[in-house]
Amino acid sequence: MYKVFLVDDETEFRHYIKENIQLSGTDFFVAGEAPDGEKALPLIKDLKPDIIITDVIMPFMDGFQLSHIIKKSMPWIKLIILSEHSEFEFVKEAINIGVTDYLLKSAEPCELMKSLNKAAMLIENEKKDKDSVEMLQKILDSNVSKLKDIFLNEVSLGLVPATEIIEKCHFYNIDIIARYYLVMIIEMDMPKRGSVNNECREFLEAETIIHNIIDQRQDIITFKRQPKEVVLIIKSDGNSDMESSALNLANTIKYEVESNTSHRLTISIGSKRERFKGIAESLKDAEAIRNCKNIFAKNKILYTNDIKISFAAKRNFVNLDKVNILDCLKYGSKADMLKVIDEYTEKLEKNKISSFIYIYYLFMDIVIVASKFVTELGGDIGDIVPEIKDLEYMVSCIDSLQDFKTTVEGILSRIFEFRDSRVENKYEIIIDKAKEYINNHFFESNISLETIANYVNISPSYFSSIFSQETGETFIDYLTKIRIKKAMELLKTTTQKCSEIGYSIGYNNPHYFSYLFKKIVGVTPKEFRSE
Repeated sequence: MYKVFLVDDETEFRHYIKENIQLSGTDFFVAGEAPDGEKALPLIKDLKPDIIITDVIMPFMDGFQLSHIIKKSMPWIKLIILSEHSEFEFVKEAINIGVTDYLLKSAEPCELMKSLNKAAMLIENEKKDKDSVEMLQKILDSNVSKLKDIFLNEVSLGLVPATEIIEKCHFYNIDIIARYYLVMIIEMDMPKRGSVNNECREFLEAETIIHNIIDQRQDIITFKRQPKEVVLIIKSDGNSDMESSALNLANTIKYEVESNTSHRLTISIGSKRERFKGIAESLKDAEAIRNCKNIFAKNKILYTNDIKISFAAKRNFVNLDKVNILDCLKYGSKADMLKVIDEYTEKLEKNKISSFIYIYYLFMDIVIVASKFVTELGGDIGDIVPEIKDLEYMVSCIDSLQDFKTTVEGILSRIFEFRDSRVENKYEIIIDKAKEYINNHFFESNISLETIANYVNISPSYFSSIFSQETGETFIDYLTKIRIKKAMELLKTTTQKCSEIGYSIGYNNPHYFSYLFKKIVGVTPKEFRSE
């Protein structure tokens, strides 16, 4: 049997859930319950349930706060959230916490049982995993090399504290302590020709040549991040010219590999840095240089100082007129905006500049100008262009001038719409349009925030924000109010059963309809009809 614990400030709803679990005839039973997270914690500690079902909005300690604590202190407990809220931010927070499932309170009992069965399956799988610890340990022991690469990758990203670096390096027999560090990235590129077997053979041969050169060097630590990428961490006590030594090593590796295989190498060398954190800093330098390889040609040895000199000479490829962009946003039309973007794209094409790094700088300048403009109007660019919150991913998707043009046009078009809505009071039009849709479709069980947002042609998060701002209530509250008002009318003017009325206004679960009606009106549907 699996012990279930309920946390909800609605006594009637806890009773409703408990009743459904007991009537299911499965291996679940309710071991305890509480009205909020604060009261639940000591009971959970004593009862040690397998599964917790919790609401989100509760007094004293809400469901998310409780879930965070449970995940840290009792991570084996499975968490199921039952909520009246379907907004994306609520679901996103639940995912971040690592809950087993997130259901709406209006879900059918069978959906809850599916979630409970899912949690039970996870519990059983974890038990099997626990029994297999010894077997896993053997597998881990046979994969020390892979674990070593993972560890060194984390070190190079600055994710490991100094004390842990020393401890794990001792375990892996790595001598990492030095005054200075420098990171080198070696990328192997082979023309696609011949059989797959031949490509694999040549790759292994190239890798062997690299290791034969560096394996006898006590000042080099090496690891792989990707199949055709080798990273070297070069150490120094400061008594020699570290940069010259690194360049000589790079030349040797490049010559030997390219002379004996079909591979061509691009080698990026970071700058000399101090302390363990310097490893991550030098890697960052090397990666920044690597991003320039399409500008300065592939299959070369790229070093920080050389790139800075070359880059400075080419930096003035396009002088973005920020005033022009800002004026266009303030006073221009969409046609003006498209003309400005075309001008910048033409400059990039004319100068034969299609590399990521140049486009990146231009794109970032436009985003900054646009963001400041939106802020001045009292808005949040993250609401207008939600994808901009993950700017790094957004930029990574731009790998051509056409992508750049399309992305910028999309961003600025939405900002123009936002600007115009401030002047023409389009919020009122959007809200009226949304309310009209809700009034005509409230009886549809699948109507949602996303449905309405798509109908008025704005993002769900932005619609949720302006709907609450303009009406003083959430979309769910407004939809529920409309449905309950219609239910009250039908209860007084028809002979339909309560369950039939619930179905007719969009609630597939009669128990949830009855629960919601009493919560809002103060009496059950039957009591209201008999008044």
